[in-house]
Amino acid sequence: MRSYNALTTVLLALSGLTACNAPLEPDWILTNGRILTVDTGFSVVQALAIQDDRILAVGSDEQIMALAAAGTKHTDLAGRTVVPGLIDNHMHFVRATQQWYRHVRWDGINSRAQAFEMIKERARNLPEGEWVVVVGGWNFGQFHDNSELFTLAELDTVAPDIPFYIQEGYRRGFANSAALTAAGITGETVYAGRGSLVKDGAGNLTGELVGGAMDLVTAFIPAVADDVWDASLQQTTTSLNKMGLTTVYDVGGNSVTPAHYDAVRRAAASDDLSMRVFYSLNGQTGVGGGSAEEIIAALESLSPDMTGLRFAQFGYGETVYRPMRAQPWQISQEDLDKFEAISIAAAENGWQLNEHSSRDEKIRDMLTVFELVNETHPIGALRWTIAHNDAISPDSILRAIDLGMVFAVHASRRNMSPERMRSAGEAGQHMPPARTIHDLGGVWGLGSDATTVASPNPFHTLGWVVSGRSGSGDQTLVETVSREAALIAHTRTNAYMLFRENDLGSLEPGKLADFAVLDRDYLTVPEAEIENLRSVMTVIGGEIVYSEL
Repeated sequence: MRSYNALTTVLLALSGLTACNAPLEPDWILTNGRILTVDTGFSVVQALAIQDDRILAVGSDEQIMALAAAGTKHTDLAGRTVVPGLIDNHMHFVRATQQWYRHVRWDGINSRAQAFEMIKERARNLPEGEWVVVVGGWNFGQFHDNSELFTLAELDTVAPDIPFYIQEGYRRGFANSAALTAAGITGETVYAGRGSLVKDGAGNLTGELVGGAMDLVTAFIPAVADDVWDASLQQTTTSLNKMGLTTVYDVGGNSVTPAHYDAVRRAAASDDLSMRVFYSLNGQTGVGGGSAEEIIAALESLSPDMTGLRFAQFGYGETVYRPMRAQPWQISQEDLDKFEAISIAAAENGWQLNEHSSRDEKIRDMLTVFELVNETHPIGALRWTIAHNDAISPDSILRAIDLGMVFAVHASRRNMSPERMRSAGEAGQHMPPARTIHDLGGVWGLGSDATTVASPNPFHTLGWVVSGRSGSGDQTLVETVSREAALIAHTRTNAYMLFRENDLGSLEPGKLADFAVLDRDYLTVPEAEIENLRSVMTVIGGEIVYSEL
């Protein structure tokens, strides 16, 4: 081992490292960059040094080069910008992994013709008998060449022999004739449920399925074997790594079962998981059932994992107690009392609650319950989370801040269709009130709500909250924030929300070496181009998981 020189001693002291616990020689140094550390001072440095899976030191090129030894790998960043690994605080991740290999993502695609070419390409690369699926993250308004609804004749020209299904959020789906035939749907089919099987004036199918009628087709999409699911998970994580994502918080979702986590568990056990995956427990994942008594029993019998850094759970939600999702908002005092009992059990056993709350009338009642709980069971250290919070009022924001709660702001509305945005009027342009939460001093982080509702690309989320531009290019959000505030929300604050602030969220000595090297500078590209930024190298724990360099 080389002896310590004066500069190294200073650097290690500033880094909180000592000669006893940190050998001098870094494994890897990266220099000649523009490294946004996202520390509390938002420091920008030229270089960093990595030892094992953690950052050893950051500083100038001269300082970091002085640490190099004969065996140290050296990367010249050539002036590129580096940001901490991006963390998504609200993604329906495991649900997407099951079919990612057959999915086509239209996030950010502005050409209808290009979108159809992507379907053709995926169809060419799938085995016989497979389907192509497009689920969410897009709307018709983003297609600048043609934003009209799909017709069955049009869909049948794309891939006539391959069943494919396209879904626009949870609103409606479109199927080609091959998919309709596979599902046994004909012009004589009658659907009497919620929604509709759309037909033209002559009774002919149009390929459009609204609401519950989508199930008529999705029920026939082939099941996925475990080995295919494992490979699909790897494709999912690779795709997200390419976007600069290093950590996701999975919140379950419709149709999710405990089996959805098996592929992630297998990958983690074999040290083959190139993402940090944290997840919440809930009734959908088979934990707690539906009754308050079952939920309380689960919270009392299980323990949150506050230390795992690759695959771990520590929260309960996004649906904590089903009656709290009532629409319209009508909840009995009996159910509020049960929600209070659940909240007390969570507080007593160290669980973070993560509650989907878009409407202020629900948030007000929820906060009243939490204030009662807080009188006997302080919740501030548990970082209970209000997710979505589109219509939260300033008064509710302040009440939540007083309780020590945090706010998970999502990009769900970025992909809302132009007509739905127009129907929301001026109030819709303040949803979610990111700037208000920020200005009032709230602790808030950014998430996508991907993959059915929104794009998983973190730069789409960052670009939206900075510029206010929707996926269609329209100005739809006035509650914008600075680039610095947005990046903090997608990194350091999210690490805090996940109880991993000592390990993740910023590029500081002692923290895990998770970062993304960008193709352009996040701080200087025009606001409208933030959404087009991409990672040219993504690193997790000092290991390159994606690189174009």
